[in-house]
Amino acid sequence: MVFERTVTRRLVNSLPRINSPRDFLTGYVVPVLGIYLFWLYCNKFLEMSIGYISTMARDITIAGTQMNTSYYPMEKLTPIVGGVILICFLLVQNEMPTLFRGLRRQEWNIISKCSSSIFAILCFVLSYVLLTSVLELTPGAQVPFFFFGGAIVAGVLLLQDNLNEILSLSYIRSFNPRENLGAVISVGSIVVFAALTLNISMVQPISQDIPTFLSAVILITALYWSWRLSLEGMKPAVQAKRTAALGYVVFLPFIMFLLLRVLYLQHDPDPVMQNRWAVKFDFMDKVNTFKINPWPMEVVANFDERWLFLKAAIINSARVTLLSIVLCVILGTIVGVTRLSSNKLASTTATVYVEVFRNLPLAVLLFLIATQYGIQAPLFIDGTFLLGGAVFYSNQGIWFVTVASYQRLVMGLVALALLRAGLRHMDRIKPRFTVLPNTPFEHLRRPFSTMGWRFEALAADILLIVAAVVFIDYLVPFVSTHGGGTEAAGAMALLVYALSVTSKVDDDGMNSLQIDDSESGLRKRFTIWVAAFAVASGIALSKGLSWPQYLKDWDGDGIIDAPGSWDIAEGTGFEITPFFLAMMLGLTLFTASTVAEIVRGSIQALPRGQVEAAISLALNPFQRLRLVILPQALRSMVPLLNNQFMNVWKNSSLAVIVAYSDIFYVILVMMNNVGKLIPLFILLLITYQAGSLAISLVMNWYNTRVTSVKI
Repeated sequence: MVFERTVTRRLVNSLPRINSPRDFLTGYVVPVLGIYLFWLYCNKFLEMSIGYISTMARDITIAGTQMNTSYYPMEKLTPIVGGVILICFLLVQNEMPTLFRGLRRQEWNIISKCSSSIFAILCFVLSYVLLTSVLELTPGAQVPFFFFGGAIVAGVLLLQDNLNEILSLSYIRSFNPRENLGAVISVGSIVVFAALTLNISMVQPISQDIPTFLSAVILITALYWSWRLSLEGMKPAVQAKRTAALGYVVFLPFIMFLLLRVLYLQHDPDPVMQNRWAVKFDFMDKVNTFKINPWPMEVVANFDERWLFLKAAIINSARVTLLSIVLCVILGTIVGVTRLSSNKLASTTATVYVEVFRNLPLAVLLFLIATQYGIQAPLFIDGTFLLGGAVFYSNQGIWFVTVASYQRLVMGLVALALLRAGLRHMDRIKPRFTVLPNTPFEHLRRPFSTMGWRFEALAADILLIVAAVVFIDYLVPFVSTHGGGTEAAGAMALLVYALSVTSKVDDDGMNSLQIDDSESGLRKRFTIWVAAFAVASGIALSKGLSWPQYLKDWDGDGIIDAPGSWDIAEGTGFEITPFFLAMMLGLTLFTASTVAEIVRGSIQALPRGQVEAAISLALNPFQRLRLVILPQALRSMVPLLNNQFMNVWKNSSLAVIVAYSDIFYVILVMMNNVGKLIPLFILLLITYQAGSLAISLVMNWYNTRVTSVKI
């Protein structure tokens, strides 16, 4: 009685006061209208969803032939629908990161703290066993009620947020129904759900109108918990979790409709719709019929399959994105720092650059670059050599002088990397504290811990160099030939593992360095690096240079051939096509304007005392920028740069404007040629999502490295 009076009093006090017609409109009319619209939303989507799942669960087999073209066996339907519900539950509960972290550290008591997620996984497994081997539910009532009722019960359990307590033995022993109403609701919802699922045909009002009953349950649950959450009487963490759970309950009808609609379209009774929506990629195994301009992997129209054309397009998009990211960071940093210059001409020029390119649509910028380059560049037959023949410039591309052997170039870079590892080893001092690995996972991340503090970090640096060389060695065949995917994936895994080892060594304090920054020490280090770069350059140039050779006499008879046959000799110089150049310039100029603002804002956000302290140490402006300002500004720059790098990847889809063969262009032409819009759109979506997630993963790792240093 006390609880009922308390709830009644709180409900009455929460009602809006009516002081004017406007208060009546906003306090009563609008909420009632919202409730009515929410009821229509739930009822409509649940009605369609239940119709779909009833049709797909109905087995009509006559003489060994399945007459229901929309039929899904329970072995296939349960993992899909139940898996989506389970994923939603785990995402809202958000216990899996804690569980994995605890298991990695061998903290077995963490299992009791994450029992809700484990309980949900066990329920999913039990449901699969029951539906596929034990129970035979009727497709008209029991199957829809099982899936939708189970999804609603999952929402109720998330809102109650007491599964961990209920599943603990101490709580079960001291359970008192009068004092634990939330536990009664949680357990009762599970029991009622199981009872209704098995005996729903005996409850005619529910079995004859399941959408209305489930809509009423969702509506009541959403209204009650909306009121509870509006009171803000819970802890912030509990409030946030229950708000996410309420969002799951509210969006549940739409999520289920979207899922079941897609499943239904895969087995639509209409052959035209089924062919249009069938997610099958067998057409990608056939030869492609149009030409593209890939590099370094060559594909031939009417000979190579479409998968190879897609691979070449992904390589095209990746290389223009990576180069644009590097260039926009360099240019954006220079422009951003220049905006803070005391020189009015420099700061004004940088401001004009930012305002012009930031406010110019990228599509327009790409169009201007492509057209102006085609107009201003000389014809190929009139192309000119620059810098003594090092560069050949024409409207068909630019050819640069390059090293004759890229293997020697890699050898020179490896020599510099080994020198850096050796110098770091000489500067390394004994750490003030030593963290030893305790668990097998930590031993895996620190495989050289038995070598001691002096040689462990050196071994980790050498492992990283070896992994990088192996990765490059297997990456080149992958991007230049039709195979090599498995080997490149293994090399990538080795590189990621090496980065993990070096990061763990740094995190555990095993890389304490003491650098001699005296005048003699700096002079010595400068001399070493100058000599090292000279040696590395000698190694890289040991086989000479490859100069672009403009051939006008192909047969060598001393007579100049027709201008149409003039060309740069194959294998000489390094070519940059006009399409790639226009795309790279457009992405770089456009993104650098935003990067410049990020750099400027991050620098200005630093406390003035940091700059004054650097001045008091007699550092020159470049030293202040390199040693004090930019390292601290990185903490706020990296998350914003992450967004810009992903924008570069997604903006590369505008390459069709400059006739550059990227992912979007190739898939768009395939859509027009083949007509398989849905599978190709899924490929497009997966490709861009994978690229964005890869960029985000790398930047989040780097952000962790930057923010791990306390200021």
